[in-house]
Amino acid sequence: MYYLYVNATLQLPFECPSGHPCRDEIQAALEQTPPTLLQLTTENGNVTIEAEKPTVQGLKSSSSKPNLIGLIVGIVMAVLSALLLVGVTGYVIVRRRKQKRQDNEFHGAFDLPITQKYLKRNQHGYGTKVFSCELAEKNPLHSTFARCVKNWVGPLGNGFKIKAIDIIQNRDKFNHFRQQIEIVERRMEQSVFQPNLNLENNVAEREKVLKRLQNLYNQVDHKRKAKIVRVWHGCDKEVLPKLLADGFSSLAVRNNGWFGKGMYFSSSAQYASRYCPEENPCLLMCYVLVLNPFPVISSDAPKYVKPIQFRFYGRGNHSTYQCHFIPVSPVTDKTSKMNFRPPERIDDARYDELVVFESANILPQVVVHLERTLPPSQKIRNVPTPKVIPRTNKPITMETKNHDQNDNVANRRRRRRNGFPTEDTVEMNLIKAVVDRYDGDDYDRRQPDDRRQKVNNYNASVIDIPMNDNSWRKIVNPNQPFDR
Repeated sequence: MYYLYVNATLQLPFECPSGHPCRDEIQAALEQTPPTLLQLTTENGNVTIEAEKPTVQGLKSSSSKPNLIGLIVGIVMAVLSALLLVGVTGYVIVRRRKQKRQDNEFHGAFDLPITQKYLKRNQHGYGTKVFSCELAEKNPLHSTFARCVKNWVGPLGNGFKIKAIDIIQNRDKFNHFRQQIEIVERRMEQSVFQPNLNLENNVAEREKVLKRLQNLYNQVDHKRKAKIVRVWHGCDKEVLPKLLADGFSSLAVRNNGWFGKGMYFSSSAQYASRYCPEENPCLLMCYVLVLNPFPVISSDAPKYVKPIQFRFYGRGNHSTYQCHFIPVSPVTDKTSKMNFRPPERIDDARYDELVVFESANILPQVVVHLERTLPPSQKIRNVPTPKVIPRTNKPITMETKNHDQNDNVANRRRRRRNGFPTEDTVEMNLIKAVVDRYDGDDYDRRQPDDRRQKVNNYNASVIDIPMNDNSWRKIVNPNQPFDR
């Protein structure tokens, strides 16, 4: 059964003879009616109605009834969706404003120097928690900061040069570092965290140490009250994934800590590179929060005592001081040694060390990968090939028997006949000995040589005898007559 709506006011029943949905039959019947005159046969007789020409779209099933509950539910859901959308939008706006305000409050050199979108997760094998991006000086977005990093590194020496520079960020550690800044600033106002150097000896020298540390504070720009320094840590590339993901820890791998059992840093990249391994060396640039530092001087680590006798060897932070700062210089002139201690005069210190006891105060930002300009291991190197030694025309005066300096052929034959080494053989041995004696470091590569031993058995001595424009090294046996 269908109802026909005419001008949306009159409903008349219409039944299809076949008993099945007959939209086509209804449409055909409607097409035969005049456009303005509709005549229908009903139980009460014929009815003529003036109406526009109807179509099948005007038909509705008699079983369809308005679903008021569904309509109400739809309206309620629409309202709730609108409210939810407004709430989410408002939350995002408020959070962005809060984040922007927080970024402005914590704006400083320790912020990410490039846009976050350029950093990729686990791009250089640092772990899934770390985002990184390799700096390229040719890239205009990276060139400025890449030059800054190279200026901060300075001349390395120690047989190293820069191979690559990566910016790294662990977002969790970065947010934790910001929270730690607020904690440190609150503690700066507390009396227990104020220095009291009057209880120590040589207060004047210790104040000089703190003044030197103040210069490091001034190198880091930021808007906070906390003291922050830019320092370096030399390490192996293999430990970076754990170090960057979980933070620093005091493991005392090399020793228990000369100036305290903590995590060691230096403001000098050259000095920090001394602790890099021979393979996979890298430098980690970090920003460190400094709270109530204790200045260490020469009386705390005397020059002529063993490190185990130092005042803070293997110990934690001193009293209420939160870190130790130590200006150092080499004890001897041999640069290959690792014996660096506080000098008697702080002004003579070449480098410095900062011992940190709390990992939350450390924020890594840059990894500088290094490569060696010299072979890493001296022990596996072969003895260098003989090189020509510059000749000298410096005359040597010596008393000999009568001989002709222009005739050395007979003397050479006599030595060969008597079993003595000739000057050619000894010349090469001497060159080899001179080259072996020094190769840029303190490692002695001299190796035993049978021919050299043979020369020593004959108690030979080296002299320089000028001949025309060249000077030839000769082997003269005191027991053998020097007869030309």
